[in-house]
Amino acid sequence: MEQFVDRWAAFWQAPDPARVGELAAGDIELRYPGLPEPLRGIEAWRERVASIVRRFPDVRLAVTAYAAAGDLWFVSWRGTATADGHPIAWEGIDRMRLRDGLVVDSMVAFDTAGLRAAA
Repeated sequence: MEQFVDRWAAFWQAPDPARVGELAAGDIELRYPGLPEPLRGIEAWRERVASIVRRFPDVRLAVTAYAAAGDLWFVSWRGTATADGHPIAWEGIDRMRLRDGLVVDSMVAFDTAGLRAAA
Protein backbone atom coordinates (compact mmCIF):
# COMPACT_ATOMS: atom_id res chain seq x y z
CA MET A 1 0.00 0.00 0.00
CA GLU A 2 2.94 2.34 -0.61
CA GLN A 3 0.58 3.73 -3.25
CA PHE A 4 -1.07 5.71 -0.45
CA VAL A 5 2.20 7.44 0.49
CA ASP A 6 2.81 8.19 -3.19
CA ARG A 7 -0.68 9.76 -3.45
CA TRP A 8 -0.14 11.71 -0.22
CA ALA A 9 3.22 13.02 -1.46
CA ALA A 10 1.81 13.95 -4.87
CA PHE A 11 -1.08 15.83 -3.25
CA TRP A 12 1.23 17.91 -1.04
CA GLN A 13 3.57 18.74 -3.91
CA ALA A 14 0.68 20.65 -5.51
CA PRO A 15 -2.02 20.97 -2.82
CA ASP A 16 -5.44 21.64 -4.28
CA PRO A 17 -8.51 21.69 -2.04
CA ALA A 18 -10.60 20.24 -4.88
CA ARG A 19 -8.46 17.07 -4.73
CA VAL A 20 -8.77 16.17 -1.04
CA GLY A 21 -11.21 13.41 -2.01
CA GLU A 22 -8.26 11.58 -3.56
CA LEU A 23 -6.92 11.06 -0.03
CA ALA A 24 -9.81 11.35 2.40
CA ALA A 25 -13.09 9.58 3.01
CA GLY A 26 -16.20 11.72 3.27
CA ASP A 27 -16.46 11.07 7.00
CA ILE A 28 -12.85 11.93 7.86
CA GLU A 29 -12.11 13.22 11.34
CA LEU A 30 -8.97 15.34 11.60
CA ARG A 31 -7.18 16.58 14.72
CA TYR A 32 -5.06 19.60 13.89
CA PRO A 33 -2.70 21.70 16.08
CA GLY A 34 -4.38 24.71 17.61
CA LEU A 35 -7.96 23.63 16.96
CA PRO A 36 -10.03 22.87 20.07
CA GLU A 37 -12.24 20.33 18.26
CA PRO A 38 -11.52 17.89 15.44
CA LEU A 39 -12.50 18.82 11.91
CA ARG A 40 -15.27 16.49 10.77
CA GLY A 41 -16.08 15.66 7.18
CA ILE A 42 -14.35 16.16 3.88
CA GLU A 43 -15.71 19.69 3.39
CA ALA A 44 -14.13 20.82 6.68
CA TRP A 45 -10.78 19.38 5.58
CA ARG A 46 -11.17 20.91 2.11
CA GLU A 47 -11.64 24.34 3.73
CA ARG A 48 -8.61 23.79 6.00
CA VAL A 49 -6.42 22.99 2.97
CA ALA A 50 -7.87 26.03 1.17
CA SER A 51 -6.98 28.29 4.12
CA ILE A 52 -3.41 26.93 4.19
CA VAL A 53 -2.99 27.49 0.44
CA ARG A 54 -4.45 31.02 0.69
CA ARG A 55 -1.94 31.92 3.41
CA PHE A 56 1.00 30.06 1.83
CA PRO A 57 0.38 29.65 -1.94
CA ASP A 58 3.69 27.83 -2.41
CA VAL A 59 3.28 25.44 0.55
CA ARG A 60 4.79 22.01 -0.05
CA LEU A 61 5.19 18.97 2.17
CA ALA A 62 7.84 16.39 1.34
CA VAL A 63 7.82 12.90 2.84
CA THR A 64 10.89 12.21 4.97
CA ALA A 65 9.83 8.78 6.27
CA TYR A 66 6.78 6.59 6.70
CA ALA A 67 5.62 3.43 8.40
CA ALA A 68 2.46 1.37 8.54
CA ALA A 69 0.90 -1.08 10.94
CA GLY A 70 -2.23 -2.56 9.41
CA ASP A 71 -4.56 0.28 8.52
CA LEU A 72 -2.57 2.80 10.60
CA TRP A 73 -0.06 4.96 8.67
CA PHE A 74 2.56 7.41 9.88
CA VAL A 75 4.05 9.93 7.46
CA SER A 76 6.74 12.31 8.64
CA TRP A 77 7.33 15.32 6.45
CA ARG A 78 9.17 18.60 5.97
CA GLY A 79 7.07 21.61 5.05
CA THR A 80 8.29 24.64 3.13
CA ALA A 81 6.62 27.87 2.08
CA THR A 82 7.25 31.57 1.69
CA ALA A 83 5.92 34.10 4.17
CA ASP A 84 6.35 37.83 3.61
CA GLY A 85 9.06 37.11 1.05
CA HIS A 86 11.06 34.86 3.37
CA PRO A 87 11.40 31.07 3.13
CA ILE A 88 10.13 29.12 6.11
CA ALA A 89 10.39 25.43 6.95
CA TRP A 90 8.95 23.14 9.60
CA GLU A 91 8.64 19.42 10.30
CA GLY A 92 5.69 17.30 11.27
CA ILE A 93 3.98 13.95 11.21
CA ASP A 94 0.53 12.73 10.22
CA ARG A 95 -0.94 9.66 11.92
CA MET A 96 -3.71 8.34 9.69
CA ARG A 97 -6.13 5.44 9.82
CA LEU A 98 -7.19 4.25 6.37
CA ARG A 99 -10.32 2.55 5.14
CA ASP A 100 -10.34 1.33 1.54
CA GLY A 101 -7.20 3.38 0.87
CA LEU A 102 -8.70 6.66 2.16
CA VAL A 103 -8.03 8.52 5.41
CA VAL A 104 -10.90 8.27 7.90
CA ASP A 105 -9.04 9.49 10.99
CA SER A 106 -6.01 11.75 11.11
CA MET A 107 -3.94 13.47 13.75
CA VAL A 108 -1.46 16.06 12.54
CA ALA A 109 1.42 17.23 14.73
CA PHE A 110 4.13 19.69 13.75
CA ASP A 111 6.66 22.10 15.13
CA THR A 112 4.84 25.44 15.02
CA ALA A 113 7.95 27.58 15.64
CA GLY A 114 8.62 28.16 11.93
CA LEU A 115 5.02 29.16 11.32
CA ARG A 116 4.77 31.35 14.41
CA ALA A 117 7.77 33.34 13.21
CA ALA A 118 5.94 33.93 9.93
CA ALA A 119 2.67 35.01 11.58
